[in-house]
Amino acid sequence: MKELFIYAKPKYGGIIKETDIPKPGPKDVLIKVAYAGLNPKDWKATKGYDESQAFNAGDDVAGVVEAVGSEVFEFKPGDRVAGFHQMLHPHGTYAEYTIVKASTTFHLPPNISFESGASFPLAFMTAAIALYQCLKVPLPTTLQDPAAEKTPILIWGGATAVGAFALQLAKLSNLSPIITVAGNGIDFVKSLNVADHIIDYRTGDVVQKIIDAAGSAKIKLAFDSVSDPVSYEPITKVLVASGGGTINMVDPVQGSNWKFPDNVKLSGTMVGSAHGDTWGRVTEDQAKVDQEFAYWFYKYLSHLLADGKIKPHPVEVLPDGLNGIVSGVQALYDRKVSAKKLVARIGDDL
Repeated sequence: MKELFIYAKPKYGGIIKETDIPKPGPKDVLIKVAYAGLNPKDWKATKGYDESQAFNAGDDVAGVVEAVGSEVFEFKPGDRVAGFHQMLHPHGTYAEYTIVKASTTFHLPPNISFESGASFPLAFMTAAIALYQCLKVPLPTTLQDPAAEKTPILIWGGATAVGAFALQLAKLSNLSPIITVAGNGIDFVKSLNVADHIIDYRTGDVVQKIIDAAGSAKIKLAFDSVSDPVSYEPITKVLVASGGGTINMVDPVQGSNWKFPDNVKLSGTMVGSAHGDTWGRVTEDQAKVDQEFAYWFYKYLSHLLADGKIKPHPVEVLPDGLNGIVSGVQALYDRKVSAKKLVARIGDDL
C-alpha cells in the first residue's frame, strides 16, 4: 500500500513509500481509508522529534472496515466507519489502510458522507472530554429540572472544529446562555444556531462585551479552543469578574508570562495516545476513566449524527490525495485555515 511519512517540520515535505498492509491486533480494526482528516496536532506532535525524522502523523479516518481483530464484536468487514488512530503509533491514517482501536471507531450513519466523517474523530472527542470530563458539564442524557438555574458557558473559538462541536454539545446539555467568540468564521457560527451571543473579537473591548452578554449570569465555565494569549487572557478577566471559575484549554500555555489568579482553575485537554490524556498531567486512574468515556461517547456520536443533532464541520477536500497533505499541514501551521476542516481523499469512493 502507499503510505505518507511527513518530516518533523512540514516545510521539509514528506515521502510516500510502499509498505505492507498492517494486520489488526485482537482489539483493532483495519480500515480501508476513504478520507483522512488533518489536524493542527499533525505538526504539533512533531515537537521534540529530530528534523530529519518522518512519520505517518494522520489520526482521523473515514472508510470501510477491511478486517477486525479476534476480540472485536462491534464491527465487521464492509461497515462504513470513522475512527481515531492512536497518536504517535504506527499505521496512521495517511495511508491506503490504517489500524484503529475498536474502542475509538464508530459507525457512520447513511446521512453522513466519508469526507464529513473524517472531520469528527479528534475534534469532537476533544470537545466532549473538555466539557464532560474536565468542566463537568451535565451530559445530554441528564434529565434537568426546567426550573433550575441555568449554567452559562463561554466558548472561545466557535468557528474552530473543536469549538463548533463544543457549542453544539453545550446546547444539547441545555447550558444557557452560551456565549462564543469568533472572527472570520462568524457566519458559520451563526449557521449552527446554538450560541445565544456571538462576540467578534476584532471589534475590541471583548471582555466587557462578554460580561454584558451574560447579563446577571456569572460565567464560571470557559472553554478555550484557541489557547493563545489573545484568548486565555481575556477569558481569565471574565472569570475573575464573575468571582472566579474554571478555564479548560486545548493546549498548554507556552512562552507566556501570564499568571492565572488563584480563583481561576486551569486544566487542559488533549486526546493523546490514551485518547483521554489531559495535558500530560492526568493520573493513571483518570486516563482509564477518560478511555471508558471515549468508548461510549464515540458510539453515542453515531446516534447524534443519525438524528441530525450534531452537524458536521464544513470540509475542504485537498487536491491530489496523499500528495496534497503536506501543504495542508503547512496551512494549519501557518494558521491559514478558518471555519473548515481539511481532509484528503485517499481511496476511491467506497
